[in-house]
Amino acid sequence: MLEIIAVLILLSVLAAIAVPKYINMETNARKRILDAGMKELNAREHLAWSDQKISPSGYVSDAKVYGVVSYKIGIDYTWNTGDPTPLGGTLIFDDESVSLSRSPSNGGQPAHWTKNP
Repeated sequence: MLEIIAVLILLSVLAAIAVPKYINMETNARKRILDAGMKELNAREHLAWSDQKISPSGYVSDAKVYGVVSYKIGIDYTWNTGDPTPLGGTLIFDDESVSLSRSPSNGGQPAHWTKNP
């Protein structure tokens, strides 16, 4: 009988530790998926900038780079109405969102997306 009580106590301690981590898992995953979306945007910006940089005309302008990049990064991602703009926007995944800023590209570096505080 004492062994059964000890096992029940041990299981309850393990459950008390595991359940909160399991509950927060979905929230953490949603935040990470927004980070993944931002990284995808940065990769696309870098690719478009690189393509323009090695083209015969070379780097022309940030507007040209911005116009080439596709900001549709997946069916579950959306932008606020009118977003993105050349200066940023709000990226949404289901009910989570993140406000992003875009630093413009120039002849020496591609544009870069970062989270707004």
